[in-house]
Amino acid sequence: TLIISWDHIINYDYQVTYTVRYSTSRGTTTEPPSGAPTISGITGTSTAVTGLAQGTTYYIWVKAVASVGDGPYSARTQTRTIRSKILKHLRIGNQMYNRL
Repeated sequence: TLIISWDHIINYDYQVTYTVRYSTSRGTTTEPPSGAPTISGITGTSTAVTGLAQGTTYYIWVKAVASVGDGPYSARTQTRTIRSKILKHLRIGNQMYNRL
């Protein structure tokens, strides 16, 4: 799970939500690639992204959305997920086997 957080946009006239897009493709500095997964309607300043591949670089963009229109996407940022070693145990009779 990747937790993404950002600073709140202060706007006293309009309710603001946020949209996060993420991708393994770089897109441009301020625009995600077409078809990048989207999480929209976020009311806070963070969200969790699940189902990501291990040992993979992800690029992330965030924008504010209000009734008067969308703000621009943030500058692209990136992160890399870690590789996780999952130890599996298998018991056959009285023998215990470990496998990575």
